[in-house]
Amino acid sequence: MITRRKLIIALGACAPQIAFGQTPSVRIGVLAARNPSIVFPQVLARLGELGYVEGKNLIVDYRSADGVAERFPQLARDLIRAKCDLIFAVGPLHAARALLDAKVDVPVVVLAVDYDPVKAGIVASLRRPGGNVTGISSLSSSLMPKRLELLREIVPKAKRILVLSDLFTIEQLESVRQAAVQLRVEIVVETFATLPYDLEAAFARGRKAGADALFVLSSPALTDRQTRIGELVRQYRLPVAGVGSLMEETGMLFRYDAVKPYVRAGDMAVSILKGAKAGDIPMEQPKEFELVVNLKAAKALKISVPQSILLRANRVIE
Repeated sequence: MITRRKLIIALGACAPQIAFGQTPSVRIGVLAARNPSIVFPQVLARLGELGYVEGKNLIVDYRSADGVAERFPQLARDLIRAKCDLIFAVGPLHAARALLDAKVDVPVVVLAVDYDPVKAGIVASLRRPGGNVTGISSLSSSLMPKRLELLREIVPKAKRILVLSDLFTIEQLESVRQAAVQLRVEIVVETFATLPYDLEAAFARGRKAGADALFVLSSPALTDRQTRIGELVRQYRLPVAGVGSLMEETGMLFRYDAVKPYVRAGDMAVSILKGAKAGDIPMEQPKEFELVVNLKAAKALKISVPQSILLRANRVIE
């Protein structure tokens, strides 16, 4: 005869065992415009420091649109069906918008690379996001005027600037247009609507229009083509600035970015996993920025970088 005590012991042996102090297993989703290897490792490393280690007690379900905006709605629905405990929306507005349009009912942490989440209606405000969304706004669009200003300071002769843009850069492009008016420079915009991007034709048209510098906006599709952009930059001998992870390969004169802007997203995620409401956690913006100057690229173009720029630089590539 099985006594009540024996039954409880037997059931306990069959139940999943979680050791004292062990962090329970969770599944998080990552919806990104491309492979999020550039920004997400910061978050993943922080999650590991806080006890959530991929392959042990953390399952990460990645979904990449591979630079194709039309893929986001289906990918968002796939992640929702995967029953994630939390989803990261990485990169452009399309990721966050697709999740909200799909009526996501789990917490969302956005890593807003190139849009204003308040202006876009993703959150009510930075201080009080509301709903089930919080995250980091990297200020990429608001940094565009500063980057354009730095380009003009390094290359004062640049009066007409070729700008590469696409569907992921609408807000950034508007910011650049406004900055160009203030700086009294003309911009020649090449907007790519569909893949594959004809970069060769864009550069040729830009040169014909008299462009004497290049400005690249933040886009997953353009990032994927940084190496080819670098080849064309060297071919046309254009001073280049903007956004890019492969600074030396692209031949960018400088990089001006936030310092590790996404680390705090890991802290936010852990707070949510432990019971906090996403909408009650204020969104954050970067507080530290760095200027990296590429003297190697400047020397190749016979550009003398002003001493005032070098003194402000956090790092110089020679």
